[in-house]
Amino acid sequence: WERTDVPESVADYLRLVRHLNPDGKLRRYPGSPLCALPLLREGDRMRLFELHGGDAAQLRHALAHDTRRIAIREEDGFAGLRALLPPPPRRALVLIDPSYEDKRDYARVLEALDDGLRRFATGIYAVWYPQLRRPESRRLPERLKQHAGTHWLHVALTVRAPAKAGFGMHGSGLLIVNPPWSLAPALESVLPFLAAVLGQDEGAGFQLERSAP
Repeated sequence: WERTDVPESVADYLRLVRHLNPDGKLRRYPGSPLCALPLLREGDRMRLFELHGGDAAQLRHALAHDTRRIAIREEDGFAGLRALLPPPPRRALVLIDPSYEDKRDYARVLEALDDGLRRFATGIYAVWYPQLRRPESRRLPERLKQHAGTHWLHVALTVRAPAKAGFGMHGSGLLIVNPPWSLAPALESVLPFLAAVLGQDEGAGFQLERSAP
């Protein structure tokens, strides 16, 4: 937050955070919808799913100024995604980031990715997952790669060693299907910095791998 030696891609993110905290004190943290909003072009549309009523209401409040381009649906995103694919312009980024509080989410993520690629094979899919000690979380990256087809990028950032008691996140990751060509070089330049700055102990590190050309 206070560093001035950050890579340019991180500086872009910090500018967004500062815009949301105009008094200079870090009070608000932007979720993915607020990160994506400034990047929307005039013809772009954003469709958001939130199953929990209270969270959906907060989302509507945060994005109330742009109801023309944004639609928020209080429903299960796994089910709602099917109705949106393929999108009319035949281009889209699909972010799949459930809470994983329900163990069934691990299987539903794989099912959603399979179904999405059948309906819309050229779309960009970004699947987020938490790094946890539970077996389902540890197995998920490899299972995602098996379901992702021939063109994918896997990135993970670990900030600490797993807790001995087995609770809590120690990092997170993304599996991106059909990634933009510029994404891997950007991550190669920024991941060492993030691991060094955000790392809490000797367990910090990062992983970046891609499918064979």
